[in-house]
Amino acid sequence: MIRTNVMLTPNQHFTLKQMAASMHRTLGELVRDAIDSTITVDTIERRHQVAIAAYQEGFISLGKLAQSLGVDPITARSYLKERGIQQAVQGVDEIIKDAANA
Repeated sequence: MIRTNVMLTPNQHFTLKQMAASMHRTLGELVRDAIDSTITVDTIERRHQVAIAAYQEGFISLGKLAQSLGVDPITARSYLKERGIQQAVQGVDEIIKDAANA
């Protein structure tokens, strides 16, 4: 296991300690269980699907897609290519607008 620190409010700490004692478990076990029940592979995959759909509809850029996937833009391009998803290409007018706004 990897050790990490989490800041809790005094009330959160007190409540978790009481729960742990009443359940004959450790505070760490309760925290790990809470994380496991919140972050699942299905949740992450669903978030990826939503981000890809938003990218395909033109609502987010490749950079935002990469951020949502937790990767860099080059890896995001590879991710799209591997799945046969067409990459958005900016037109000349859009590039000129972006350059003017930069």
